[in-house]
Amino acid sequence: MSDLVLGLDIGPTSLGWALFSKDTLIDCGVRIFPEGVDRDQQGGEKSKSQSRRVARGIRRQVRRRAQRMRQLKDALIKAGLFPADLEAQTEILATDPYELRAKALLEELTPHEIGRVLLHLAKRRGFLSNRTTDRGGGSELKGILAAMTQLQAEIAERGCETLGQYLHQLGVSDEDALPRLRGRHTLRAMYEDEFDKIWERQSSFHAELLTEALRYGSEGKKSYPLIPEARRKEETLLKRFGLHGLIFFQRKMYWPKSMIGRCDLEPKEKRCAKADRLAQRFRILQEVNNLRLFSPADRKEYSFVELVGADADKKLVAYLSEAKERTFPQIRKKFGLPESVAFNYERGERSKLKGHETDALFNGKNGLGKKRWNNIADDVKDEIIRIVLEEDREDVAIEKLTNQCGLTSDEAAIAIALHLPAGYSNYSRVAIRNLLPHLEAGMPLMGNDASDSALHAAGYLRPDEREVRQYEKLPEPPEVPNPLVRQALYEVRKVVNALIRVHGRLGTIRVELAREAKKSAEERTQIRIANAKRERENAAIAKTLQELKPPVRSTRRNIQRYLLWQEQGGVCIYTGKAISQAQLFDSGEVDVDHILPRWRSLDDSMANKVIAHRTANNEKGDKTPWEWLGHDKSRFDELLLRAQRLSYGKRQRFVQEHVELSEFVERQLRDTTYISRLVVQYLKGLGVPITTVKGPMTAELRHQWGLNALLNADGSQRKNRADHRHHAIDAVVVGLTDAKRLHALAKARGRDMEFPWPKFRSDVADALGRLKVSHRVRRRIQGALHEATIYGATQKAETPRPQADRPWAKGWVEDPQVVVRRKAVTDLTNTKHLEKVRDVTIRRILQDHLRQRQIDPTKPGAIPKDAFSGENAPQMPSGTPIKKVRMVEEGQTFRPLREGDRLQLTKPGSNHHISYFAVEEKGEEVWKGSVTVMWDAARRAKDAEACGNMVARDDGAEGRFVMSLSIGEMFEMTQDDGEIILCVVRKIDQRSKRVYYKRHTDARPVAEINKDNLYLTPKNLQQREARKVTATPLGQIRDAND
Repeated sequence: MSDLVLGLDIGPTSLGWALFSKDTLIDCGVRIFPEGVDRDQQGGEKSKSQSRRVARGIRRQVRRRAQRMRQLKDALIKAGLFPADLEAQTEILATDPYELRAKALLEELTPHEIGRVLLHLAKRRGFLSNRTTDRGGGSELKGILAAMTQLQAEIAERGCETLGQYLHQLGVSDEDALPRLRGRHTLRAMYEDEFDKIWERQSSFHAELLTEALRYGSEGKKSYPLIPEARRKEETLLKRFGLHGLIFFQRKMYWPKSMIGRCDLEPKEKRCAKADRLAQRFRILQEVNNLRLFSPADRKEYSFVELVGADADKKLVAYLSEAKERTFPQIRKKFGLPESVAFNYERGERSKLKGHETDALFNGKNGLGKKRWNNIADDVKDEIIRIVLEEDREDVAIEKLTNQCGLTSDEAAIAIALHLPAGYSNYSRVAIRNLLPHLEAGMPLMGNDASDSALHAAGYLRPDEREVRQYEKLPEPPEVPNPLVRQALYEVRKVVNALIRVHGRLGTIRVELAREAKKSAEERTQIRIANAKRERENAAIAKTLQELKPPVRSTRRNIQRYLLWQEQGGVCIYTGKAISQAQLFDSGEVDVDHILPRWRSLDDSMANKVIAHRTANNEKGDKTPWEWLGHDKSRFDELLLRAQRLSYGKRQRFVQEHVELSEFVERQLRDTTYISRLVVQYLKGLGVPITTVKGPMTAELRHQWGLNALLNADGSQRKNRADHRHHAIDAVVVGLTDAKRLHALAKARGRDMEFPWPKFRSDVADALGRLKVSHRVRRRIQGALHEATIYGATQKAETPRPQADRPWAKGWVEDPQVVVRRKAVTDLTNTKHLEKVRDVTIRRILQDHLRQRQIDPTKPGAIPKDAFSGENAPQMPSGTPIKKVRMVEEGQTFRPLREGDRLQLTKPGSNHHISYFAVEEKGEEVWKGSVTVMWDAARRAKDAEACGNMVARDDGAEGRFVMSLSIGEMFEMTQDDGEIILCVVRKIDQRSKRVYYKRHTDARPVAEINKDNLYLTPKNLQQREARKVTATPLGQIRDAND
């Protein structure tokens, strides 16, 4: 077996690695890559393609709407309901559609008038509730639904049959100010009802023209939305779906089956919905069977049955099944448990157990009621839940619930309004059915064999027991739901396979996964929120410390002391005596103590720390609280009483009788989180032992070996996160972390910890000195090719007509390099914006509008937020509100959105690369830069003549091609002192042709790097003899041969 040991430190944007052979560091390196998610302004995660997907969805919606109107118009012409002649079309479209819609209910319309009515119905079809997407609509959706309900009541109150008739009456009322007819929230059902009534009335006049086949097509009447189906080429949309389908067809919103994950245990089966009653029962049983209770009376841990009595677990399951959730105080009260009894789930700061959420919703006051729900058979309940989960359209769901499940229409309406739990379980219904009997028998889900594990008893294996296919090199990574880990695994594959190619088969792999990478998206969001809250709390404490007399320095040590002091209520946890703020800081009377001795437990976390008087701390010494006071019952009980105010994890440490270092070491070398198990399973494909290491221990070893100082010029032991090479140091420590070294750490008690080998520190320093950080290049064509804003040309034609022939254009700017864009008037936030308003009259109105509010528009300054909104909205003299204005902008980079279209312009998006050409000037070669935007790079990639090459490398009119640089690409250049340094491209500026860069090891935040303003012009690059290089995943530098 190979003696090569590989240490991997996997983070969201970095991969540190270190390779060992016995007591030798062969090499180490760092790979830097983009994060698997994008960030919003608050630091929250969003999918990399989310913004583009939303914009693409809007474009698709606009395109489909226009396509629907074209198809309907063609169908109406073919059916004889609309004129083919353009002049006749213009004439019929000029008629009042609301008048025709009202008239159609009472008297005969001409065929073309009927077509005009149908076109108007199709243009605004009303709101069709999509239950899948509307569940998260919130207050805005509630407001829309309320407005539609009110509109229905107003239609009935006026005695109108249809929406069109109601709107027509409003439009011809005798009121002084006629109400606006558009802009109302309407229901799709209103339009469908109106279509049916108009069709029924007009078919009595045009029976041969308005046939059922024309109305519904060969498919017959359909209820929408539907999943689109393929049709034969010769079959027209009109023939298949009729005019009703052309007007009201809507695609069903659904998750393709491929989007629902496969079951972990039954790979051929899809995962079960969390709202499914089987999944709810499974979760309750799993949590109850894993429940453990700690009794302070005898300081032992029990199962629920052991402490409460026979069948207590079944009673608890029944108790949970009757409600949405049960808090731990409720469970204690229900089963007569004292308040001092602690539940193991409280260790994770949980305050309750989830119950049967689905049944609770149907049982509740907003559901069908307990009596009605309990009288329904289980198979019918399952069908009700399936319909509620899967059926998007409300009327169809109600029909199915009444016809198939025996609910009344009112009960069906209540059922579809319930918000059932979202998401999917890890297991399928098939697997859950197989597991349930064993869970009902009280077995925990996971265990060692069929005697203590429902998984084994059902014939399944734990993930770590399953046979893993072996490979010489890592294959394509599996589908991992965590985007951070998915991105990192692709980089792990590159690095590990490169190491195998160079050094041969590996012997052992040790992995540490960054905390962010191990969590789900929801958990990472909670961590981000908690970190922000902690920062605010620390800032508040720092302010408090500064206000003390005398002021106390707001160091990490002092803030930590203050937090512990607050947690304990200002008293010594061991004696119960008060600790004053004066005693807390620098008095020598108070210590921070480890509940479980630090060097016996290797636990230096806040969960193992308390504030105590030094005398009591000295008396406790290197013992656990039990070892110290266990023989003195009264003092120990008083200590436990004071500890009740602490978190569950801390309380547990007070009653722990002994410290087994070997158990702690084993836990530090076994990360059981779901994501860590997935990573381990992937790496097991190499057929070598895999160990996962936890962060606190590697941090302690790094400190003990003095490795942090290797990256600090001042020799301090502070971890230098501004240098990418700290990931390599982490990987070195991870690769050397095993049970033997953790025991040695405990034995050394933080003093004179032995190095792994005599020259270890100098070997690591040498490796760091020659390390070249490998940065992943971003040469792909990705992101928007142009900005989303559409600009209009100020000069519509190459030779515009004289302004004397266009009096409305007097004073307009007309220039090929000047464009206009529409902007909401409420977005004008500065008086200088008014100068860019193209229309002189509008500009003057807005300026006068500000003067009326005591704001001088000629003076530079901000415009108040409400100056142009609400009651202060500006208006034309006619009373027409001014909502948007046309703003003038200058620029050289605007280009037509489409070939030959001079009217719609846009700005190209981000820069793809910059090319350098050597041009002869005055007998010497001079470098010039030419920036290629993403737009042009995409066109070259599709251009057959360019052979898909995004970079034009041919020598030509621009000069001799030297090289090209993209973001993330690397180059070497010579400093003034002759040193050759390796740099990475950060940004490319199109106007100045500057390349902004940083050194390959620089890991500072962008804002800090920007302060250095490091950039190079083409001339600078030439003077510094720059050459483009590439870095392999292992950091080997090679000529780019660009």
